[in-house]
Amino acid sequence: MQCDECGRDFEGRVASIDGEDKVFIKLCPGCRLKEQEQETIDRAKKELEKIKDDQRWVWYDKCGVEGIFVEKTFENFERQRQPKAFDTVKGCGDKSLVLLSPGIYGLGKTHLICALANHLLETKKPASFQRDSYCIIREECPVFFITEPKLLSRIRQTFNRKYDDAETEDDVYCALARFPLLIIDDVGKVRPRDYSFLQGVYFRIVDDRYVQEQNIILSTNLGYSELEEHIGGACADRLREMCGSNILRMSGKSYRVDKSKRGRK
Repeated sequence: MQCDECGRDFEGRVASIDGEDKVFIKLCPGCRLKEQEQETIDRAKKELEKIKDDQRWVWYDKCGVEGIFVEKTFENFERQRQPKAFDTVKGCGDKSLVLLSPGIYGLGKTHLICALANHLLETKKPASFQRDSYCIIREECPVFFITEPKLLSRIRQTFNRKYDDAETEDDVYCALARFPLLIIDDVGKVRPRDYSFLQGVYFRIVDDRYVQEQNIILSTNLGYSELEEHIGGACADRLREMCGSNILRMSGKSYRVDKSKRGRK
């Protein structure tokens, strides 16, 4: 037989049906293998699009961004209010960052970091096809957002486990470590009498990310010296190295106050 694809001769099979010879295999073994591989790839690509959609919804469920912050984007942030912070957060990608606004509230820190989280959820690939193994790999959610009060509450709950399969403290840290970027909002909202527990939590989280070269974003109404006292000196020192120049002090008027005034007019 002569291969219809490459023209090479190969041993084929011919069947006689009603006195007429019928050729069922028209491709050589090499071209048949390529055809089968391409069919597998084409099926996987069709399946991949559905898996991408499914996995992105899994990301939305896992990322921790909730309520009104699901709709926060860079497009619906008023850049003229905080141009430097806007450009820094939008341009940092998934790098480490600290946003400070000492004693001033309502400047848009949470809007910006949630806009970044939402941007990563929309632009990162939720699944990919591995051509060498012909399998589809689901990617981990790229970002996790949580406030300091919720983080500490989640860890404290592990101290009163009622069931063997309930989440442990190590489970919490392992869960956080799965996300390439961790965002902790409202740092400094919890003011415990004993800072040893709180600083221990931050040191473990930041040190793990420092060692594994994973990134973290913190937003706070504290100044940097107050933040250092809050999370501990060793933790702050690692954080400073991780962020480099991405430690930004914000100032200005509260957007919430201005919005309230506009609403009364």
